[in-house]
Amino acid sequence: MLSRSPRLLKNPERKQRLPKFQVGNGSVIEMEAPRNNRRIHQVAQIGDGLTTPLESPSNNYSSDRSLPQTKLEEGEQDVDYWELKKVFQKLDLSDQIVLYRSFRLLPAACYTLWRSTRKRLDFRTLHKDLGEESQRHLIVHMKDHFKYVYFVADRLQENLNVLEKAGVKSIVSVQRCELLMEEKVKSSSQQSGEDFGGNRMAQWPLHALPKLMRNLRRLTADCEIQVHFIEHFKELELLVLNGFISQTALTGILERCHKLTRLFLRFDCDTLSLKLIDKCSNLRDLSLTTGLFFHQKDLVMKLTDLRLLELTQCETRSQLTLECMQFILNRRKDSVQLIQIDCKGFQDPNWMKEVGLDRCSRLRGLVLANCYFCDREISRLLFPRVQKYIALINCPDIKDYQLIDMVRMCPGLNDIYLLDCPQLSWKVLQGIYRIRRSENLSYPITIILSQHSELRDAYQSMYSNFWCFKLPFLRMERVIHQCRPIRDIQFFFNSSE
Repeated sequence: MLSRSPRLLKNPERKQRLPKFQVGNGSVIEMEAPRNNRRIHQVAQIGDGLTTPLESPSNNYSSDRSLPQTKLEEGEQDVDYWELKKVFQKLDLSDQIVLYRSFRLLPAACYTLWRSTRKRLDFRTLHKDLGEESQRHLIVHMKDHFKYVYFVADRLQENLNVLEKAGVKSIVSVQRCELLMEEKVKSSSQQSGEDFGGNRMAQWPLHALPKLMRNLRRLTADCEIQVHFIEHFKELELLVLNGFISQTALTGILERCHKLTRLFLRFDCDTLSLKLIDKCSNLRDLSLTTGLFFHQKDLVMKLTDLRLLELTQCETRSQLTLECMQFILNRRKDSVQLIQIDCKGFQDPNWMKEVGLDRCSRLRGLVLANCYFCDREISRLLFPRVQKYIALINCPDIKDYQLIDMVRMCPGLNDIYLLDCPQLSWKVLQGIYRIRRSENLSYPITIILSQHSELRDAYQSMYSNFWCFKLPFLRMERVIHQCRPIRDIQFFFNSSE
């Protein structure tokens, strides 16, 4: 008798068709077949839309949530198993139970946490914080989410090798990059008077950066730059150069970085040319050393859309600085809104009269740091008429009568900042109050003091008996955080001019 051919049954074990889900790195994982009659219920969502099936809840966690016991391979026992065990032992029992019950959600939870807390890829500390395998794992899974990258410039090729070993050819999400020098190299260069980096750094690894970070918007470089690579960052908006750059490299930047809005050249070099700076039509903020500005001042002042012009390294070249300030005010006196000046290099306050600060007819704010007034009459210094606020920072010899004269010459002031002005006494408050009351304005003048000030102590001691009744004319506040040191001289211009 002929036997019948065996029939092929479709899905003989009646297994469910299992769903697939995607985790943070883009890989697709197929879930293990459910055992017996255990059913898959609702879907849980984690972080950035990552989903994973949840098992049906159980009345008894210990019996229903048990994990399948699998025999570990010897290699796993030697490495992964013991590393996991060491990490697990550092957790308290409640955290261990959470991980035990929710182990399938752990990768998605890690990716979500990293995306919110690990946006910076810092090669200064990466090798200290993680081993090679952990470095590669982090870089691979975060390559599309890094926003900042900090390279060690004189070890740039080593940093690039780390990315190459991880198989990462581009980090397109990065918008800000800093090329920093190792502290020991930087300090030795500063002591010898050299630019950061000098000849210590190889230039050829720099060519890899534009392809690696094609969406870069902000770049800061402490190292010397001799080669063309910055102009290939088509989206670049901010460039800060603390180390020397060659003329050809700078010319390429000025000619091709059409979206550049902020340019800070903070290295000492008077011989560079800015002849193509007019091609940077979007440039709004510009920082130059005093010497470089002096030699390129005609080209710079043609940039009528500038909002900020900063002069640095002024302390050692005080006379040249005064000439530059005078030139700027001759050209743009009617559009200057705010001036911030570190007066360290000036021997006496006559510089105010020499540069012609009083010509600024629309000056809304004036900040003077490290200024000596040498017991001079303020009116004879041709002090400008300021509309909104005056800030005096670390002015060790300013006296009561001088500050009162400033307030008298600037009617309608909103604020006066007095930070580290030890010669002022409570009498200055009385004088300012009388001037303010005579102006008959609808708002008080506010005096802002540093945290530890004898003037503030005097105000508080008389507050309940006197000053609380004078709040419509004068009030006092204190700064919570001290102001950062001024970087030499800044001119802020009215953008509508």
